Order: sequence, then structure tokens, then C-alpha cells
Amino acid sequence: MIERARSLRRTLCLALVLVVNAASAESSSPAAELAKLLTPIQRMKAEFTQTVVGARRDLVQSSEGYLRIARPQQFKWVSLTPYPQTIVTVGDKLYVYDPDLRQVQVKRLDQALAGTPALVLLGTSEDIAAQFDVTREETEDSLQFALAPKNPDAVYTEIRMTFVAKRLERIEILDSLGQVTDVNFRNLEINGPLAADEFEFSIPPDADLIGDVGPKPA
Repeated sequence: MIERARSLRRTLCLALVLVVNAASAESSSPAAELAKLLTPIQRMKAEFTQTVVGARRDLVQSSEGYLRIARPQQFKWVSLTPYPQTIVTVGDKLYVYDPDLRQVQVKRLDQALAGTPALVLLGTSEDIAAQFDVTREETEDSLQFALAPKNPDAVYTEIRMTFVAKRLERIEILDSLGQVTDVNFRNLEINGPLAADEFEFSIPPDADLIGDVGPKPA
């Protein structure tokens, strides 16, 4: 009887050790480390320069604009030149406005963000780990995370996020056509004030609505 009790204690201790080790491994995983860098960012604004390079490394497009983020799900991406475009979340919808086309695409937020850099910026470690296989590479002055979507039908094949002194400096996006989108941030401001109407969006009266329209935003 005593021996059985000792055996049970050893089994319980072993199980406890395994659980603790598993939790420790999870907390130190690249996905958890990436989330640890991003989670303190409750609000973020930055300007960006974006270049798109083709599979043959020819320049396809270059643009400039600005980014605004407020957790848990507010996101705004505005391209100013050469082709203006606004991508903004309102409630449970995402709106993509192309003024040149006089067109507004409407998508469900959960579907629109799946597998995208926006989900990584807004998501938790659980969100990131559920949708991406994450690896990390550290150099003398930077830390880079490579995220490969687990969904085989994802538009992107890899997202790379580079941090310098724990600040997000760059996002690279590789797509299934071999194109590379390189986004470099500047004038980055973390947890500063954002305008009260920053994430408001009014649909222009002359714009065509496409997609999951539902109720219009105020």
C-alpha cells in the first residue's frame, strides 16, 4: 500500500513536471515572444513607405501613407500616393475604399484579417500560433520573425517582421506569385493619443458597394 502511494506520488510529480515544462516551452515559443513584443502596443501610429517587387525583382509599385492601430480590432491603413486607398475597420466589418474606382469593398472582419499582417498586429499569441508557424532569427542589432500561414490557401506564403530595439521597423510580405511587398515604418509612435474620429468612415454617395454590405457605418 505504501509502495503504491509512493508510485502515485512519483506519477503525479512527473505529470506536474511535464505540464510545467510544456507551459514553459509554450511561453518561450517564437509566437509567444512575438506576441510579447506586440501586446503592449495598445495604440500605434506611423508613416510608411511601401515597395512591391516582382518575381524577377523588378519594381512593380512604390507608395507612401500612414497606419493607425487601436486594440483590440481597430485598424486603418491609408495609401496616399500614387494611388489613394483607405482600408479601415468599423465594428465587425472592414472597408476598402478606392477613390479612383469610386468603389468600396466590404468584408467581414474575421475573414478579412485571417492570415494577414493586420491579424498579427492586433492578435494574441493564441491567434498567431493558431494561424502561423513562427520562427525567429536574431542578429547583432535586430530581431526578425518569419510567419508561414498554416492555411494552404493563404494568399501570402510568408510574413517577416523586423524589430530594432524592440520597435517594429519593417514588414515584408511574400505572396504566392513571388512578389515581395516591403513596408518600412518611420515616425513610429506607440500608445500616444489618437483622434476621436480616427476610425470613423463615411461611404461616399457616388461609390459602388461590393461584398458583405449589411448596415452602413454611421
